[in-house]
Amino acid sequence: MLRAMKRTSRKAAPSKPPERAYHHGDLPSAMIEAALALIAEEGEDALSLRGVARRVGVDHSAAYRHFEDKRALLAAIAERGFRDLIAKIREAVAAVPEDDPPARLMALADAYVQFALDRPAHFRVMLGPRLNEDERFPTLEAAVGDAFGVLKSLIADGIARGALEDVPVLGAAGAVWSSAHGFAVLLLGKRIPIRRERVKAYMGEIVGPVVRGLERRDRPLATPR
Repeated sequence: MLRAMKRTSRKAAPSKPPERAYHHGDLPSAMIEAALALIAEEGEDALSLRGVARRVGVDHSAAYRHFEDKRALLAAIAERGFRDLIAKIREAVAAVPEDDPPARLMALADAYVQFALDRPAHFRVMLGPRLNEDERFPTLEAAVGDAFGVLKSLIADGIARGALEDVPVLGAAGAVWSSAHGFAVLLLGKRIPIRRERVKAYMGEIVGPVVRGLERRDRPLATPR
């Protein structure tokens, strides 16, 4: 009985604090956010699954259950970025009347550049070296296609409305995208040293000529608003 009393009088060992818990589907999102923060601070070369796992507060084995390797994590980052970009572009285009296709193309280009300036780390992963050369990431490829598809649809609609020249849609889309992308890259690299509030005005000078080159000279005027 005395032994039993001694045993019960001992202090219970302090319980180990629970590890940070993630509900199903939360850990991949947390890892993507942590990876973007790491890339913004130290560059993509510093990115590793172990480093991201440490930032999130989980064992690296948990990270590998969601992402096979670093490239898989980068692909997930890029895919999310393209989906977010699509939403931003569609919102910008929806604010412009449908009967003014050139203005809708300019709205798309502006949304693209603003996205790059708002989220440079994300943008660089999305538009850096191609991550899906070996076709490991079909959902990423679908997101890229959907983003480019928004631009192609706008041009096809403009041609159908008689507002744009009847030119190959793919080539026209490539021209608009290339000019907007080039402008974004130059801004991120501070090769064009302008204040943020001046970006939209410069857009008209850099992307504007490409869009105007697609316009039909005899096109019907947009309905006054």
